[in-house]
Amino acid sequence: MTDDLIRRLIAAGLSKQQASSVTAETLVNLFMPEDGKILLREARLQVEDMKRTVSSLRLEYEDLKARINQISETILAVVEVQKNFGDISDEKARNVIALYAALLGMNQRAGAPGTDAVKNAGYVMYAYLGGQAKRENSFFLSESE
Repeated sequence: MTDDLIRRLIAAGLSKQQASSVTAETLVNLFMPEDGKILLREARLQVEDMKRTVSSLRLEYEDLKARINQISETILAVVEVQKNFGDISDEKARNVIALYAALLGMNQRAGAPGTDAVKNAGYVMYAYLGGQAKRENSFFLSESE
């Protein structure tokens, strides 16, 4: 029953509890014309369909939000590197930086402590570069090594 119908029943002399009862709903359904019942069933089906749609959209939103966050972390990392070291013209270097930033982000989202996140990303980067990180890509090494 709608809130409007409950208000009308209250205005007709029923208490709020009586107007909201199963008995009142049964009587309304009993005296309601068949067309009204069909319309109510259709409205209920539409509401259920909309609930499923909203639920699906929430899941899609969360997925898109996670993807956007991951992409933005990567872009911010590249921008930070460019700000500190100038424009990076080598395509492989840009890909490596983007991959490293994405790996760090994934590790952090998974709950890995900062030092573990760096180590994990470093191992993957070493494998990605074919074990040649120290020899061919010294720009990733810190000055202390």
